[in-house]
Amino acid sequence: MSDKKFIISPKNPEGILVDLTAEEIAQREIDAIQAEQDRIARLAKEEQEKANKQSALTKLSALGLTEAEIKALIG
Repeated sequence: MSDKKFIISPKNPEGILVDLTAEEIAQREIDAIQAEQDRIARLAKEEQEKANKQSALTKLSALGLTEAEIKALIG
């Protein structure tokens, strides 16, 4: 990742490349960490939902419902 940013302004309509400030670099690092934490949390939630669905299907089957009846319930 570059420690520079591209800025277009009326004074520089073609744009210029400038260094990021220390604050901008720190914020970029914080944002990257948060994005990774969000990705991990999303994946964990998806896996838990899959496990819950499989558990429900197993329990319905154990109650004696046929595959067609289970499909009718979960639509």
